[in-house]
Amino acid sequence: MSRVEDVKLPVVHPKKAFILGSLEKEIRLSFAARIRGTLPEPYQPLISEAKEKDTPDFKYNSERKHLNSRPSLPELTLPVTPYSEPAKEILRLLRAKAPDTEIQVPLNTIEESASSLGVADPLIPSTDAFVTAICYLGSKSLSHVLSQVERCKDRLLSIGPQSEPARRQIISSVLEYWHEKPGVGVNVVDKLLNYTILTPNSVVMWALSDRLGKGEGLVLSHVFELVSNTVAKVTNRVRQIVVARNQPGLPADQTGMLEETLTKEREQMGNLFALVEDALVGVASGSADDMAESADQDDSGEAMLRGWGGRWLRVFRRKMAVEEAWMEERMEQGQRQQAQAQAQAQAQAQAMEGVDSAPVGDVARNGNEDGNGDGTGGAAGEADLDVIF
Repeated sequence: MSRVEDVKLPVVHPKKAFILGSLEKEIRLSFAARIRGTLPEPYQPLISEAKEKDTPDFKYNSERKHLNSRPSLPELTLPVTPYSEPAKEILRLLRAKAPDTEIQVPLNTIEESASSLGVADPLIPSTDAFVTAICYLGSKSLSHVLSQVERCKDRLLSIGPQSEPARRQIISSVLEYWHEKPGVGVNVVDKLLNYTILTPNSVVMWALSDRLGKGEGLVLSHVFELVSNTVAKVTNRVRQIVVARNQPGLPADQTGMLEETLTKEREQMGNLFALVEDALVGVASGSADDMAESADQDDSGEAMLRGWGGRWLRVFRRKMAVEEAWMEERMEQGQRQQAQAQAQAQAQAQAMEGVDSAPVGDVARNGNEDGNGDGTGGAAGEADLDVIF
């Protein structure tokens, strides 16, 4: 059954969201045109022609024609995107592998222009131009974009400490550039996390605060993938530390370092889950800021969004419970192993102390008294023979 009628459902409906998410994942494994050809005709408009582009356009190159009211005058070409000229210069310099000092010049131009326009954080538009140029130059493959990121890593790492909104702008720029193929954007964000250019908290804040809206962001499969992958990266690190801590025979100093690291990482994991919880509770209860302020949301649409919030909340609460249970079990197991190892070490030490403290003459006399010397121990000797035979 093709379920053609489901195409007409609203985007927030779970069935429609499942269709769009499934098509997006099929396109990752194939080509947009090929997947469109396998679909029933009513489904085909769900895959736009823009998805067929191997290299998305560099938005700062886009221009529009402005027609004059007088036909005798020529058309005027006006830039669509602000800061287009310095952004094009950034692209040219990155392509030419120019030094950072040269790249800083057009970045300063964008920031000065943004300040004159009253932009609160001028680093945001300059970051957008810089990251968009990196994505465009690396659009051929993931290895190409990683090569560009590696070259620009120091500058990218410097953005976050200066401005947390600018750090989250990196995510916006990546996923805006790959908005027709969000799976690629998710992979790039994952690599930026590995480089510590992004932090787990910044990814969760971007997805569940900056782009949450009334809860529409929860409908998008790539947003769930982004948050789920980020949470998994954090929990896997905590698990690795627990496993390392439980290794037998670790020196005391290494155990202390691992304990300290584990305490810090568990706290960060708890803070991350708390961020997720706070954002999702608002949507699930209908008390999120945009939901409370909206007067045009129909009852059925709002109910669907609350349902999305509830499902997300249930998933991540379960993830948190699983991680806590796993850690408690492994921590107790590690404590038992350490106690057993200490008991064995103490027993061996006591045995060695007993052997070392006995005089050699006493050991010889004990041997004679056992029936092997002057005949006074014959009974004991016979008992020994009885045991042997």
